[in-house]
Amino acid sequence: MIHAMPYVYHMCADDFRGDELLPLNLLATRFPDIHDREMSKWTGRESVVRVEVPHLGVTWADTVNLAALDPARLVEARRRLGLPVSNLLQRSVLRIPLKRIAGNLAVVYDSRSHWRNSRPDQSGVPEVPPDSDFTPFDPATYEELTEVPPMHLEYLIEQRDAGLPALGFVFVRHVLVAGAVSIAGLERTRLA
Repeated sequence: MIHAMPYVYHMCADDFRGDELLPLNLLATRFPDIHDREMSKWTGRESVVRVEVPHLGVTWADTVNLAALDPARLVEARRRLGLPVSNLLQRSVLRIPLKRIAGNLAVVYDSRSHWRNSRPDQSGVPEVPPDSDFTPFDPATYEELTEVPPMHLEYLIEQRDAGLPALGFVFVRHVLVAGAVSIAGLERTRLA
């Protein structure tokens, strides 16, 4: 089901500053303290931030990651499965109208493959995702997800059963935007 007006979503820390979402590399120069904290999310998968994103010609750390699914649905899924809510999913949510990024250089990342980003503690996983997980972003064909992808639910169950922490957005479609994204005038909301 496609919404009349599709959205993308971003999780914001309580001490968020400014009216733009910044890629990690821009955070390093504008807000070094926030950059250092945000880099801690990449522990065990530091190589991911250096991966060149197909179709963009920039690294992962030069993009803003926007989810194609309302994070409230991820929280509901974790609660149903008896999993703790990850720290990331306890942040406030920005619901961003698609028109805000329509003119930006971006790709849709379908996140269908396990690689270092989803399996930081596992040896033998690929260090880069397959190019087939990425397509150029087209606002006319973009589809916001309305349900948690079955692959994400399977991942949560695997992690739970193995006694391992589960990352927040594995196998959830994203739009990766090269550069900053304006969020001026948008309100952040808390997840229930």
